Amino acid sequence: MKNRKRPRPLRKLKEVIGRIGTLNLILILVGVFFVWFNWQMLCIFREQGMIPESYACAVIAATIGECGICGWIRTNKDRQRDHQWEQEEKQAERSAEKESEVKADE
Repeated sequence: MKNRKRPRPLRKLKEVIGRIGTLNLILILVGVFFVWFNWQMLCIFREQGMIPESYACAVIAATIGECGICGWIRTNKDRQRDHQWEQEEKQAERSAEKESEVKADE
């Protein structure tokens, strides 16, 4: 009998999430939440003729705040990556200068 690999749905889910990225996944979930929230507010409006304004404003402010935090995290990650690349380029230039000095001395 051949050993068959069992399907591992959690492992596949982790791989998909890894490819998408955590911040992008959060933004997707926030978008889905907004669609659901708007649908619920429309249903309440149809039944009652109005929506709870303070609740709607609080939910929108919280989700916009979450998106702002995600953007801030992304910006900091990009800055850190750019800074790291600059440091690597400077080190490469220094080592190239040292090699050229050694060759010039010989």
